[in-house]
Amino acid sequence: MSIRIRLVLEGLRRVRAPLLIALSGLMLGVVPARTQLEQEFDLGLLYRLRGAEKPPEDIVIVGIDHESALRLQTPNDPQSWPRRLNAQVIRNIQASDAELLAFNVFFFSPASDPDDDRDMADAMRRMGRVVLTDYVKPRQVSEGVYLESVVHSTDQLADAALATAPFLLPREDNGINRFLTFFGEEGQATLPTRLLLAHALLKARDDLLRVFGEAAPGAADFLKNQPTEREQFDTLQRELTALLQSRSDLLPILEETLQQRLIPEKTRLMLRALFRVHENGRSRYFNHYGPTRTFPTIPYYKLAESSSEELLKSLGGKIVLIGYLEDFQPEYTEGLFNSPYSTVSSVELAATALANLLEDKSVLPALTPLKELIWLFLWGLALGSCAQLLSIQRAMVFIAALSGGYLLTAWALFRADGLWLPLFIPLIWQAPAAVMSSVLISHLRRVRREEKMQSVIERFIPVDVFSQLTRDEDIKALPSYGRLTHGICLATDAGRYSSLAETMEPMALADLMNDYYRVIFQPVARHGGWISDVIGDAMLAIWITEGDDSETRRNVLQAALEIQQAVRRFEQTHGLDFPVRIGIHCGELRIGYIGTDSRGEIRAVGDTVNIAARLEALNKILGTEILVSEAVLADIAEIRARRLGQFLLAGKTRPVSVAQLISPSEPEMSRWQELNARFQIALGHFEAERWPEAYAAFNQLVLQLPDDGPARFYLKTCETRLGGAHSAGGRPLGIRIEKSDSARPLTK
Repeated sequence: MSIRIRLVLEGLRRVRAPLLIALSGLMLGVVPARTQLEQEFDLGLLYRLRGAEKPPEDIVIVGIDHESALRLQTPNDPQSWPRRLNAQVIRNIQASDAELLAFNVFFFSPASDPDDDRDMADAMRRMGRVVLTDYVKPRQVSEGVYLESVVHSTDQLADAALATAPFLLPREDNGINRFLTFFGEEGQATLPTRLLLAHALLKARDDLLRVFGEAAPGAADFLKNQPTEREQFDTLQRELTALLQSRSDLLPILEETLQQRLIPEKTRLMLRALFRVHENGRSRYFNHYGPTRTFPTIPYYKLAESSSEELLKSLGGKIVLIGYLEDFQPEYTEGLFNSPYSTVSSVELAATALANLLEDKSVLPALTPLKELIWLFLWGLALGSCAQLLSIQRAMVFIAALSGGYLLTAWALFRADGLWLPLFIPLIWQAPAAVMSSVLISHLRRVRREEKMQSVIERFIPVDVFSQLTRDEDIKALPSYGRLTHGICLATDAGRYSSLAETMEPMALADLMNDYYRVIFQPVARHGGWISDVIGDAMLAIWITEGDDSETRRNVLQAALEIQQAVRRFEQTHGLDFPVRIGIHCGELRIGYIGTDSRGEIRAVGDTVNIAARLEALNKILGTEILVSEAVLADIAEIRARRLGQFLLAGKTRPVSVAQLISPSEPEMSRWQELNARFQIALGHFEAERWPEAYAAFNQLVLQLPDDGPARFYLKTCETRLGGAHSAGGRPLGIRIEKSDSARPLTK
C-alpha cells in the first residue's frame, strides 16, 4: 500500500504544474467579474486583428452634429431645434425614394410651437415609413428596486409613425459588446428588430410569404396584410414572434426552405436573420465594422436645406437613420460609446445592430460556458505539460507556438464566422503562467541537480574541502589542489569477508555489503566524519579538525563504539559471523587531489592514514576489535580503554603506543578495573623484561580469561622470550608487526 501511495504522490508531483495552471484557468473562468474584462480584451483584440470591414450599402446615417447647428443657426441643444426642420428632412428623404427612415432621437415632449409637431407628423404620414425611438426610463418602486418604463414620443408623432421602439444596450456592457433585440416580460421588439421586419415586408414580402406558405401553410396569413399603422405593425410583429416561438420545429423547416428556393443571397440572409431573431431573441453581440464614420454619413443640415438631386438620389432604396453624431450632452441623449475601433455615437451603434441583422452577421461565443471551462482546463494542462516535461528553451518555443497557433485559429474563426474563442485567460493568464512555471521548474531542476551532485561529491570529498573548491579554486587547478591539516583517521575491515565472497553470488554479496556499509556509515555521518575510501570490505573515515580537538576525538571514539554495536546487530539480523576490526589514529595529513589530469580523486594521505590502517590490521593479531593510538585518548577520561603497550607497526621505524577501546557492554566497571590493573602489572613486567614474572602474570590472566586476545598474545610472546630470544644491552623490547600479520621480538 505504501508503494502505491508513493507512486501516486510521485505522479501528482510530476503533474503539479499542469494541474495548477489548468485549475487556475478553471477558477478564473467561473469568476463573474472577469466577464466584462474578458469581453473587452478578447473582442477588442479580435477586431483589431481582423481589421475594419465594409458595412452593407443599405444603411445611411444622417448625423446631427455641431456643424449642422452652426449652419442652421440653431441652439447647441438639438432638443430645442424647431421640429419643422425634421419635417423638411422627412420630405427630402421621401423625395429621395428612401425605403425607411428612423429617428434615433427622443420626441416625448411637445414642441414649443404646436405647428411644428403638426408639420412633422404630416410629413411622417405622407412618407408612411418612419420609425421613432422610444425612451426607456428607470423608475424606483422601492429602495434598491427599479422598474423600466417605456416613454413614447408625443401622441401626435407616435400615431403618425409606422412603428416605435427603443434602442437598448445592456448596462453592464458599456454599449460596445451587445444590443437587445427584444425586451421586457412581454417580449417587445427593439428598434433594430422593428426596422428588420419593416425592411423585410418592403423588400422581400413575396419571398417571405412563399417561404411560409411552403413551410407552414395557413399559419402565417397575418403576413398577407401590409401594415400601415403602428397598431397593425405591432400586432404583426407579436404574431410572428408567437408563431416562431410556439413551434420549435418551424425554424429548421423555414431555413431548409430558404436554402432550397432560388432567392438572392442578400435576401436569404435577411430572412434567416428575421426568423432567428423572432424565434429566440433577447440579446446579440455587435459585429462592429470599423471606427466612427464607417457607415455613409450625411450632415443633418444638408437635408434640412434644399438638397441637391445627386444627394437625394444617393438615398434611394436605403434605410436612413437620423441621430446624434456628437455628444451634445443634453439631458436625454445617449452620448458616446467606446467601441473596439474608436468612440462611436448611439446612432452608429443602431446602424451597426441593424446591419448585423440584415446580413445575419453576429458575433457568437464559440463555446458554451461548460465547454469553455473544459477547454480552459485542457488548455492549461497542455501548456503546463510543456512547462513540466520540456527543457526551458523547448518549453518556451512550444508555449509560444501553441499560443500563436491558438491566436491564429481564433482570428480565422472570428473573421470567417464571427466565432469568438476565449483569449484573455488562455493567453494573458495561462500562457505566462506556463512560462513562469517553466522558469521555476528549470531553476528547481538545476537546484536539485546541484544538490544531487553535491551529495554525490560529498560522499567522496569533505564538506569543507568541497566548499573551498567551489568557492576559491578553478576546476582547471583541481589536480594541484591539496592542503595540510590535522585529522583523525578511522579504518575498518570486516573479518571473514574472503570466505564469504567465495561462497556467495556476486549480486547477493553486493546487496549484503551495501547493507553492511549502510550500517557502519551512519555512525560516521552522525558524528561528523567523512567517508574517504571504500575498498571491498574496508572503509576509511576521516575527521578534519583545526588542531588537536578533544571533542572531535571524543566523537570519533563514540562513532567506533557505535559501529561495533551496529555490526553486532547486523550479524544477528543476517545470521552471519562478520566481525569488524577498527583502527584509529590522529595527526597531520594531506587532503588533496591524487591522480592524473584525466582521472583522480580527493583523498587523505600521510603517515596518520597508514598508522590507522596498521592498527586495524593489528586487531587480527591481538584478537581485538577496536585499537587506538594513545594520542587519540589524551585528556578523555570517560572512555574506557586498556593500554596494550608499544608496537612497531609494519614498515615503521618508531613504535606506537596502542590501547584497546572497551565497549560499554563489556564486564562491569569494578571487574574491568581489577582485570585491567592486573593486565597493566603483567605488561609492566613484560616491558621491564622480567620474563618469568610476565609469563606467570599473563598465564593467570589467560586461565581466568581464555578468550582475551591481548593476554594470550603476550603469553605467547613471553614463551618466545623465555626460549632464549633475549634482548641485548638491557634495553626494553617492543613488538614488530609485519605485513604477514606475524609478530616477533625486536631489540630496542
